[in-house]
Order: sequence, then C-alpha cells, then structure tokens
Amino acid sequence: MILGIGVDILHLPRLKGLLSRRPDRFLTRILTEVEQKEFKVLQQQAGGADQEGPLRYLGARWALKEASYKALYPHHKLTWQDVTVAKQDGKPTLVIPEKERFGIGKSHCSVSHDGEYLVGQVLFESP
Repeated sequence: MILGIGVDILHLPRLKGLLSRRPDRFLTRILTEVEQKEFKVLQQQAGGADQEGPLRYLGARWALKEASYKALYPHHKLTWQDVTVAKQDGKPTLVIPEKERFGIGKSHCSVSHDGEYLVGQVLFESP
C-alpha cells in the first residue's frame, strides 16, 4: 500500500544564491556527513561549489529530501538529516535510518533536470 507521494521542483539559480551566502553552514544543515564528503570531492574535481556537477548534486538531494518530507507530512516530519540520498546501480536511492519508526517499507525516488530546473519525486510504501 502507498504510504505517501511527494514531489519538489527546484530552480537551480535560487540554490546557487542560497549556497553563496554561508556555504559551510548551509551544507551542514542540508547534507548528512556522507553527502558532505561526496560533495566536497565533487567540488574539488569541478573547481567550485557553483559548478554544474556539484550544484546538481546538491539540488538532487534538496529536491528528494523535500519530496520525502512532503510524502510523510503531517504524520511524520522528517528533517534534512533523516534522509541520505545515495546511488545504487546509477539510480538514486533513499537511506532512512530506523525506517520502522516512520512506517516505511520500501522507498522509490527519481530525479530529472532540464536547464535551470530540477525535480525530485518520492514514493513510500508501507511494510
């Protein structure tokens, strides 16, 4: 049975502006420790956080975490740190510790981007 569905759209220039104000504080708020390490590697390879690769990495995590929140709200209120976005076989996947706490059996997610926009969609199934 479907527990919840969430979707989020993000305008990447808005994210770029948010990132430029206080990058370290912003990144530690939005990304888990694992995601922060991956982001820093991408940032070093690309030559900056505002480059296309790192910005899309951050945007995908933002959109999927927002979509996750929307999928479970108002019964559960996920925080940015409750969800880690990882890749499995080239596809995004959600890692949520103690899934039983939220009543989540399986999770499904997808990200798409076109130009300055990025969209994330999440579907949670009950066990």
